[in-house]
Amino acid sequence: MASSSSSSSSSHRGERPPAPEEATRDWAELPRDAQLTVLHRLGHLDILMGAAQVCGPWARAAREEPQLWRRVDLRLHGRRPIFPYSINSMAREAVRRGAGQCQAFWAEGDLANSVVSLLSDTS
Repeated sequence: MASSSSSSSSSHRGERPPAPEEATRDWAELPRDAQLTVLHRLGHLDILMGAAQVCGPWARAAREEPQLWRRVDLRLHGRRPIFPYSINSMAREAVRRGAGQCQAFWAEGDLANSVVSLLSDTS
């Protein structure tokens, strides 16, 4: 007994291939509040090393929102170590982005005196 089936396996399961407009999205076009929601869920190292480098709107959102930088945590949390110059430059940038509103700061390793001075100037 032969069965005639002209449907593909994906339509058999009720799935359809994504429409072209659904397949890709421009993350740069997300509203600012949506970008900030994502950024608030990320760690500061992730923001500085990745999310802020996605595109211009994401970089501006990460740079221009002092609330993101009030409590800065640059501890590694099990990640591989970062070169000392990198942690110092990231620490300086994080404190600057806090726009004088940094209330708490955590980091591992030896911070340069300039970073410690910058932190003391913001309190």
